[in-house]
Amino acid sequence: MSVRNFPIVKVEREGQVRQAAQIECARCNVTAKFVRAGASISMEQAARWFRSHGWEVGSSARHDACPDCQKRQTAKVIPMKTSDNSAAAEPPREMSREDRRIIFAKIDELYLSDKTGYATPWTDAAVARDLGVPRAWVSRVREDLFGPEGSNAEFDDFLERAAPVIADMKNLHRSCTAQLEEARRIAERIEPLERLAKRIEREIGKAS
Repeated sequence: MSVRNFPIVKVEREGQVRQAAQIECARCNVTAKFVRAGASISMEQAARWFRSHGWEVGSSARHDACPDCQKRQTAKVIPMKTSDNSAAAEPPREMSREDRRIIFAKIDELYLSDKTGYATPWTDAAVARDLGVPRAWVSRVREDLFGPEGSNAEFDDFLERAAPVIADMKNLHRSCTAQLEEARRIAERIEPLERLAKRIEREIGKAS
């Protein structure tokens, strides 16, 4: 089967302009974009990412359908289930040899050692998001062929150093909120006193 070619568009991510492969629903014109972190975009990988996110990738753009349009179409053609004849649930998609090869290549690029794990800031979840595949597939390939996921030393250090600062900020916020409420209560008590003071001042001025 020939590889689909998707239009390339520019998107802004984290303050940077990147290229993305775009798919457009032929029925409702909604779009989705596959942003690649590297220098080039694999059309095969983009198609796999779109399918993993519920899109129907046709042989041409005229046959592309978004998840919502597929659900609406399915609701029209699927007959009502009965207690005697219920439709069997579709089994989850299995990891193919090509999927395994792509996942292996990505992990091999980012995995440092069985003691360190991934390079910063990569994890199983980050690799899965980047490739558009289930996290369980990434974890399986990593456990079979590399080693433990490990921890991100820089991220762990960040969390350790950030935790007390975050706690202090929360305490300061609570303290400021309490002081602001107290200031409002005092202001409510001062307002009638000010009106009384002005009235007394006017009466003293008239008496003099």
